[in-house]
Amino acid sequence: MQPSLRTVQGVLGKELEAALGVPPARLTGAGRTDAGVHARGQVVSFEAETGLPARAIGALLARRLPRDVRVWEASEMPSGFSARHSARARRYSYRLLKNDDVLWSRFAWNPGRWCDPMGLARAVEPLEGEQDFAAFQAAGGAEVRTTCRMYRAGWTTWEGGLQFNVVADHFLYHMVRNIVGTALRLAGMKDPAAAMRDVLASRDRRRAGVTAPPEGLTLEQVFYDREVPA
Repeated sequence: MQPSLRTVQGVLGKELEAALGVPPARLTGAGRTDAGVHARGQVVSFEAETGLPARAIGALLARRLPRDVRVWEASEMPSGFSARHSARARRYSYRLLKNDDVLWSRFAWNPGRWCDPMGLARAVEPLEGEQDFAAFQAAGGAEVRTTCRMYRAGWTTWEGGLQFNVVADHFLYHMVRNIVGTALRLAGMKDPAAAMRDVLASRDRRRAGVTAPPEGLTLEQVFYDREVPA
């Protein structure tokens, strides 16, 4: 929530209070997204004393929320559940535009110079597994361990161009956007995979590429318990 700005948490909290008749306690999201970043797999937990079943809360919110905020499902969870701290992994996507488009540019980035898809694929090959991603951590984020377990990292196509798909147990500040900027810079090299391994080993943000803009990034899914991908 921000005192003078419209935010997803602020909008959701206001409508939850109106639907329940009491303000919800401990409204917690599975992850924070920067301004311009999207989320269609966000998970939120809260506590509230109400006689309404969870499915009724979801239906009430569906009628009250504005067009740019949606609740797909509501469930009652065991005591102690936290959308953030109970999460085991998160899946993000970053969309690149092959050609500029006035509509798609709201949720995808046109880097201006198109890269070889094979070079991009090779550039992200070394990322899977457990390793130190300090080279992709931007300044200003919270203090967290920089070793992450990355379950998946790869590129697919979508209607407008290419899409980077990544799943990890946790992410550093601007990590996905910095990986995308780095992959774009390394894709044209003779050995993109070796160059990416060198960046990883350096643990130096200055060795990585530029930070890709926020509009192309989307939080797609949050995993809990046995949902974690192998």
